[in-house]
Amino acid sequence: MKKTLLATSIALTLGTTTAQGAFTSLSDGSYQMTITGGCFELGNCISSGSGALQDNTSAQASIDITSTSGALSAGTYGSGIAGDGLMGVIDFTLSSGNISVTSFSQDSYLNTPFGTFFLYAPDVSGMSGSIDTAGNMTFDPTGSMALTSLLATGLGANPWNIDNTGNGLGTGLYDTWVTGTSSNRKKGCCPGFTLTGSALQDAGAGTWTGTLVIAGNIGSAWNGLDNTLYSNVYDITITASAVPVSAAVWLFGSGLAGLIGVARRRRSGRLTKPMQLSRNIF
Repeated sequence: MKKTLLATSIALTLGTTTAQGAFTSLSDGSYQMTITGGCFELGNCISSGSGALQDNTSAQASIDITSTSGALSAGTYGSGIAGDGLMGVIDFTLSSGNISVTSFSQDSYLNTPFGTFFLYAPDVSGMSGSIDTAGNMTFDPTGSMALTSLLATGLGANPWNIDNTGNGLGTGLYDTWVTGTSSNRKKGCCPGFTLTGSALQDAGAGTWTGTLVIAGNIGSAWNGLDNTLYSNVYDITITASAVPVSAAVWLFGSGLAGLIGVARRRRSGRLTKPMQLSRNIF
């Protein structure tokens, strides 16, 4: 019984004991968010049932542009990650519930009407977000960029997930990913829609799962795509990069080791005293 209580106390201190389906707040530290599934569509990917995210092959992950004609400079565009079974990897630090992104890599969106959307983020300093004590999460992808293979040299690379401003309705800011609800605006005959995500839940062993959603209107920099409704769903898993061991745990471990040493010395003393007595008699 005592051993069970002791093990539970240590696990709770380390933040590793969780009940499936509950939510244990994430402590300050470094984490990795992986995109394990979801969808993307110029429209509603939930209702259409299409646009499932795919793990890129090496040929699909990035595009090498050697021409400097049009709006695009020569270079390699895209995430460069492929074949890992994931659709994206985002590293971040958490401090008092606030997220600061340290690296961003995402597989391309395949099979869209405008070819492959190659995604990347040359600057992640503006990416941020939050996770509250109930597991509600927001993620601002400021700095994310994309280009589409069919319009690459003519249109170039442009900010992605940014709200349209061409018709005077948009904010010109990046749309925010949420575990709650996200809505976009009507375009012409096409009604806007709302997507709903799911808050983070414990998956055991210092891991959390949830669903981020975003519904928006493509930004004005995209010309022919300007104000097009889009949707995106990310099934995510968050894992602590390293489990921090607090000073209290180290002190507890040191104290426990000391008690074990005292107990051993006492037991050793009880065993040797009769032998010493017998030597004195004989």
